[in-house]
Amino acid sequence: MGCSSGKKGERLVARPYETPWKPLQVEHIASLNKPRGQHRTLMAGGELVVIGGHTNGFKPIETLEYYRDGVWHEVPMHYSHDNGFALPLPDGTVMIGGGSAEAFGIGQSWGVEIYDPSSYSMRALGVLDRKRTLASAQALPDGRVLVAGNWYADDAIAIFDPVTGFSTVKELSSGWERPWILPALEGEYLVFGPESNFGAPAGALVERLLGDAYQEPLLEKWEVFLNLWANSQFSCIGGKTYLLPAKRRDNGEIGLLKVSDGIFSEVKLDTPIPLVDKEGKTLDWLAPIQVDRLKRQAWMQAIDREGRLHFARIDYDAVLDGGSASVDFFRAACPEGRFARGLALLTPEGRLVLTGGVGQDERKSEIAEDNFITSSDVWMFHPEPVEEAGFPWGWLVGGILLLGCGSALLYRILRKRRLTAENGPEVSGADANLRTDLMTQMSSLIEEEKLYLRKNLRISDVASELATNKTYVSAILNSLSGEKFTSMITRHRIEYAQRLMREHPDMLLDDVADESGFSSRTSFFRNFKALTGMTPQEWKNKV
Repeated sequence: MGCSSGKKGERLVARPYETPWKPLQVEHIASLNKPRGQHRTLMAGGELVVIGGHTNGFKPIETLEYYRDGVWHEVPMHYSHDNGFALPLPDGTVMIGGGSAEAFGIGQSWGVEIYDPSSYSMRALGVLDRKRTLASAQALPDGRVLVAGNWYADDAIAIFDPVTGFSTVKELSSGWERPWILPALEGEYLVFGPESNFGAPAGALVERLLGDAYQEPLLEKWEVFLNLWANSQFSCIGGKTYLLPAKRRDNGEIGLLKVSDGIFSEVKLDTPIPLVDKEGKTLDWLAPIQVDRLKRQAWMQAIDREGRLHFARIDYDAVLDGGSASVDFFRAACPEGRFARGLALLTPEGRLVLTGGVGQDERKSEIAEDNFITSSDVWMFHPEPVEEAGFPWGWLVGGILLLGCGSALLYRILRKRRLTAENGPEVSGADANLRTDLMTQMSSLIEEEKLYLRKNLRISDVASELATNKTYVSAILNSLSGEKFTSMITRHRIEYAQRLMREHPDMLLDDVADESGFSSRTSFFRNFKALTGMTPQEWKNKV
């Protein structure tokens, strides 16, 4: 065990963790054009993208960089976004907003812009409802965006509407720094976090978009971590279910909370998450947890005083049925001294990539940021041994990041893909199991969440929900069901329309079309007849 159990209210005594730390293979890939820290890193357009932040001297940067063909390319932004938010949108673009107004992390800013990875261009979107920094954002199913959070300024819940822009919908007497924004049932959203917008402990308060604020009992026992990337989607394990790292208020124990449909619960772990490494060095665990839904694994990161990175890999499959999660631990030492302090991104193929980061303040004994020193290094960590594939690994890294593959197996799947009308693609047993698992998740998501009722639903929207890419989803759907994405969605919509006509015979057909997710009456009638051989009215008359 990593620490004594302790009596109630007694702090845990940290001592070196006895379970071996597995080594991570470390690879240095091309450096960024500019050293930067407090930036946002994500995948957009199938490419690794680093957004905003500040450089040496704590000066904001007005560029982003994307990784293509083994090289980082800079794109000028309209505004700097040091400690801003970056939110991938369903159409594949990225909304970037707010951040510190001046050097040294001072002030808040108004600006919002859109990055389009298909053209590597920026488009100014307008201004927030108020100047904000350290805010978080959450995409809503209807195309709008919810924003909350601020630092040393008033806070409120705001909504972005594509037609009317940003507007305040709920003033907050006590706001948050880098809050979690999570969906609950019936259009409700929860906003909460460990620190207020003025740096004070936030306690167990949970604000709601539609309802009144309340005190969550589990947050009286556990303190969740700050959401450093201001985007909760990294931590989604499916539907409206999220995993959040937390610390016990009485003894400092590290644990996980599950929030599903707005309901909080504790996650049972078969192995405790250590407070120190094998050498007794204190570990600073960070958030968010990042989820690989295909493998049903979640990754959590820590750094120690010597600049070594540590990761906990959590197999959460049993958690979905009320069981315990199993945990493995990994550690990586920097070949060139120490790693910068930053969050490594979990890429779609299951690697971890650390881009830039800030230094550690040498004047302090605890782990603390030195924002005046930033890094341009980019490191890739390989949890599993690199497989021999008959070509240089560097090419594979660049190629996978460029294509935005859905898993580490995609290269082999596409390489061996020889479709036949009878048998489908040729894949290994392991590949087939992973594909079947993702197909099950996709079917569950579409049917239980009724995604097919969204007008103009695209395969990229479903891929985003599954934390993979549209090419992979399309390949799996075609090979396992023989059905195209549009055909499957149309079939679900027509089945829903038939149910409406049976249960509500007086309902106008135009309303049936609208409620079933069709974009127009013409589309409804055309697709209905193509699938059933009858018009909606003819079918209705026969029921």
